[in-house]
Amino acid sequence: MTSLSTRLLTASVASVAVLGLAACGGGDSGSGGNSENASACSEFETTYNEFTALVKAGPADSDVQLWTDAKTEELQKFQPLADTATGNVEGALGTLIGALPQDSLELSEPDSESGKAFVANSTAVADACSADGTPIELNDFPLLSFN
Repeated sequence: MTSLSTRLLTASVASVAVLGLAACGGGDSGSGGNSENASACSEFETTYNEFTALVKAGPADSDVQLWTDAKTEELQKFQPLADTATGNVEGALGTLIGALPQDSLELSEPDSESGKAFVANSTAVADACSADGTPIELNDFPLLSFN
């Protein structure tokens, strides 16, 4: 019976150790909002990359209005993301959203200040996500320049 008791005790200790390691490996930064931020960061990555692809593609069949409308619709997907985030991720998303121009064409104009701000603010969101434990990868946004 001593051997059985030892085995049960060893199994119990091992189970507790595995559960403890699993809890430590969860990547929670202590903010309590990491799971929310993981979702917000992932959605931001998808939205940003889809918007960037749309900008890079340009207007289909030379229909600038249809392209502009599609970009405006895609930009609106950024709006609710800050509501699902916390801490620095929420702040960075709020800054990005607050700096978005009314007209999406402004982001694509050569030497566009709003385009440069969009890239800088998006990088700040990516940095906040990474610091929070959810690294994301953003495609290069096409900034046009007269240089």
